[in-house]
Amino acid sequence: MANIELIEVFFIDDTKNQLHIHTNDELTMYKLYWTFENDVHTTNKEYLLTSNEKDLIFDFQYSKEKRTYFIFEYENASLLFSYRILPVDGLYNLRDIGGYKTSDGKRIKWGVGFRSDYLIQVQESSMEYIKNLKIKTIIDYRSPDEIEQSPNKNIGENETFVCNPNASIAEMAGALQSGESADGSREHMVDHARKQIANGIENGDENMVRQQLSFVSEPRAQEAFSKALSVLANESHAPSLQHCRGGKDRTGFGLMLLEGILGVSENDMVYDYLLTRKAREEKSKRYYENFLKMAEGDIKVADYMFSLFDTKDIYIQASMKRIKNDYGSICAYAKDVLHIDDEQIEVLKSIYLEDTEI
Repeated sequence: MANIELIEVFFIDDTKNQLHIHTNDELTMYKLYWTFENDVHTTNKEYLLTSNEKDLIFDFQYSKEKRTYFIFEYENASLLFSYRILPVDGLYNLRDIGGYKTSDGKRIKWGVGFRSDYLIQVQESSMEYIKNLKIKTIIDYRSPDEIEQSPNKNIGENETFVCNPNASIAEMAGALQSGESADGSREHMVDHARKQIANGIENGDENMVRQQLSFVSEPRAQEAFSKALSVLANESHAPSLQHCRGGKDRTGFGLMLLEGILGVSENDMVYDYLLTRKAREEKSKRYYENFLKMAEGDIKVADYMFSLFDTKDIYIQASMKRIKNDYGSICAYAKDVLHIDDEQIEVLKSIYLEDTEI
C-alpha cells in the first residue's frame, strides 16, 4: 500500500473543492465518499468519485448547516478526513488539526481540535454550522484589551479560558488586520514602522522571531501556555478551539506545543502553521493595499507592516529550534518548563489520537 502522509480537502467556492493527498508514491484507483458522520465505517455515505490522482478538483456542494466528512477507500482500507479550512462566513482561518500522523503511527482525530481567528466576526449565516461542531472549550490567547474591544460571539461553548502570553508584537500583527493598533491609533503603527526602518530594520522578521522566542522563555508566556495545555488535558473540555486575533502567532505556538507533544513531525507542524498564508490568499492583496493607504503611499512602511501580518516558516521554526536546542524536545520542554506531567500527556494522546487503517 502507498505511504499516505495526509489527506485533506479545501473548498474553492460553494461547489468547487480541491482534494490533496500527501504521498510520494503513485496511487492505484481509490473511491471517495462523503458523509455527515464522523465515522470511517458508517454506512450512511454517498459516493462521489473514483480516481488515482493525488491532487484533484471536484464538484461538491457542502452543507452550510452541518460539517461534511469524506471517506477515502483504498486497497480494502478506509481513511476519514474533512475540510482543513472550514467554510464559516466571517472567519477565514477556522481550521481542524485532524489527520496529521504521529511518531507512534497514530493520527490526530478530526473534529476534536480547532484553531481560528477571533470569533466576533462569525456571521449569523454560519452560526448553525459552527454550533454543530459541538466545541465545548475555547482557549483565548488575546490580551484583556483585545477581548474588551472585540468580544467573542458565543458559538455554543461551555467555557472560555483566557491564556494571555503578553505578546505585544503578535497583538500588533493581529491588529493590522483591522487597521487598528492596540490603542486604536493607526498612526501608532505607522510611526512604529518608520522608526524601525530608520534604525535599519526593513521588515518585521526580527521582531516576529523575537516574539516567538519570548513565548519559549518569558515566564508570563510560559504560564499562559502551561494553562492552555492543562485545560486541553481534560476530556470534558474536548472538542476545543484555540484562537488569538488572526490565529497565526500566539495560536500557532500553542498548536505547535500540542502537536509536538502528540508526536507530529516538525515538517507537518510547520505546514500547519503556514496554512494561515493559504487561508489569507484572497485577503493579502487587499490588506497590502490598506497598509499602503495607511502609510500614505510609502512602500517601505507598507512592506514593513505587511511583514508583521505575513506568515513565514522562520517564525515558528525559531521557537522550535530554541526548544530543541535547550530542552531536547517539545515534550521535554512541556514537562520541565510548563510542568505538564506524564499523566496529562497520556490524557492528551487519548483525547486527540486514534489508530487508522491507512
